[in-house]
Amino acid sequence: MSGIFGICEPGRELSIGNLLPMLKAHSLPGESERELHGGRSIAFGLSRRWSFQQLAVVDGVTLVADADLVEVAALAKVLSLPATAVSDMPVAELLARLYLLNGPEFLKSLRGSFSVALWDEKEGRLLLAIDPMGIKGLYWRREGDRILFASRLGAIRATQSSALEVNPPAILQFLLFSAVPAPMSSDQGTEKLRPGTSITVSSNGIVEEQYWDLTYPEISNRSAGHWSQELRNAMRTAVHRHLEGCAQPVSGCYLSGGTDSSSVVAFASELHQPVQTFSIAFQEAGYSEIDFARTAACAFHTKHHEKVLSPQDASEAIDKVVAYFDEPFANSSAIGSYYCALLARDHGVRTLLAGDGGDELFGGNERYAQDKYFDLYHSLPAWLRTGLVEPLVGLLPLNDGKWSLPRKYVRRAKIPNPRRILSYGFFLSQPPEEVFEDGFLQSVGKDNWLAIPEQHFSRAKASSDLNRILYLDMKMTLADNDLRKVSGTAELAGVNVRYPLLDIQLANLSGRIPAALKLKGFEKRYIFKQAMKGILPAKVLYKKKHGFGVPVAQWLLREPRMNELMQDLIRDSRTRQRGYFRAGFFDRLMALHAQHPNFYGEIVWYLLALELWHRQHLEKSRETAYAL
Repeated sequence: MSGIFGICEPGRELSIGNLLPMLKAHSLPGESERELHGGRSIAFGLSRRWSFQQLAVVDGVTLVADADLVEVAALAKVLSLPATAVSDMPVAELLARLYLLNGPEFLKSLRGSFSVALWDEKEGRLLLAIDPMGIKGLYWRREGDRILFASRLGAIRATQSSALEVNPPAILQFLLFSAVPAPMSSDQGTEKLRPGTSITVSSNGIVEEQYWDLTYPEISNRSAGHWSQELRNAMRTAVHRHLEGCAQPVSGCYLSGGTDSSSVVAFASELHQPVQTFSIAFQEAGYSEIDFARTAACAFHTKHHEKVLSPQDASEAIDKVVAYFDEPFANSSAIGSYYCALLARDHGVRTLLAGDGGDELFGGNERYAQDKYFDLYHSLPAWLRTGLVEPLVGLLPLNDGKWSLPRKYVRRAKIPNPRRILSYGFFLSQPPEEVFEDGFLQSVGKDNWLAIPEQHFSRAKASSDLNRILYLDMKMTLADNDLRKVSGTAELAGVNVRYPLLDIQLANLSGRIPAALKLKGFEKRYIFKQAMKGILPAKVLYKKKHGFGVPVAQWLLREPRMNELMQDLIRDSRTRQRGYFRAGFFDRLMALHAQHPNFYGEIVWYLLALELWHRQHLEKSRETAYAL
């Protein structure tokens, strides 16, 4: 596992020996490329898999970066240098020179994905930052005057001086959202940077700054035709931009068969002939979208590759995927993503373009349309709602019968967002005292479970609920979850990923497009479809959204090895004595899973992922610390 790491302790002489535990936590067996630097106040290092992971010392600035940048030539104007000089300059030196010229403001000029740490000896300042979309990640921890940072949480565990402790509120957030959201981490006392933020550590303390954020200054005086044309051009430019430096034989595209990945393939095929495309299929009905992927591959004459994923494949990948993610992570589609990247690597591909981001920028998730049904209630005059409708529906029963539906509708419509759109989550719809142990509930509280999504929702610079929800999903569904899944499993397979639909210029454009053109009536991503009309095959453009899910719920019941894993873990006293769940909850959930596997299977997977994380990460880390 590649990445950057380091220690900052002003005034202390630090050697590269201080970095060796962090290096070991970053490196895969057999990997030998690394770069370490020690000195007064700082020790920085990296475990290198890609050429853009670099370290440089320039005029009193020590900088280490994991920076896959695009539009590098544009930085020549900033530095008043010839374009050729900048394109030939090592990326770490380039970033250091930009910082020397513009200070922390240099972050605003970068395009692409990056995590960066720099020490300014003259100013006595440590700067940590990640890219605007959170494609790269960075953990950090303060211990007295010492700051630890790393791309991987395990590297901080290997170096921290205090005992490793679980962060109970982070475990709750994992159970709610299948991943731990920033700025939390699963380890007490360690945090991770949020997208588009930096922290500066100096004698003045620690200051966090949001140097870039997505805003929604909707422009309503332009036609749908204008926006569709502008969006089409912006997507084409973004895809072409993210192909910079990517030779056709060693690059390709994920192709799920959805509109996002198909659009990326469409524009990539204008530069690369043929584009290499990679898809995963399933034997289980209702999961495989391979027919749509084949339609797109045929339309754009790609060199297409497929793998049919079996339950045996999944069982073989579980340990690898769990071992990779240092925090509990239960996005089950990581299994499919891993094999798709592995398929690409086996065909010589080093860089894949992914289609992630289109749903969150342009309104592609089904729940956006579903929520609009409830939002319509508030279009009624307040006097009508409170004076007539609500008294009448209050007379109706509240049960499972059809006569209860109007009352249930009004009750849900009155829940403010984002609580309403999140209220379908399993752990939010259960009485907490029937699920969780008393001690765990005391440690996490009962009233503040949705503080992070509510903060995102209220922070969004938007005038519509839809854009506020899109902003929330950019931060949590995308940055905290899907990007970690895709980038992480690709790195595990040995492939780098770029995300053209997360191009900053394209994201800024999405904020200017009226919300009413993203979700027009109940038609999702309306303006996106208008932009891609005549480019994507109609079969793909107007297909029902599916996503990149895997049938893990069915496999847990039917595949012998996965069922054995599930039974062993759920019945094990170690699992039941973690202090999270009441003993009766395990048995109740297993019974529900057997009756309704497609719904409850994902919840079972959450519990398995949590327990496997305990065993593969926490217990091993504690054993290592004890041995030392």
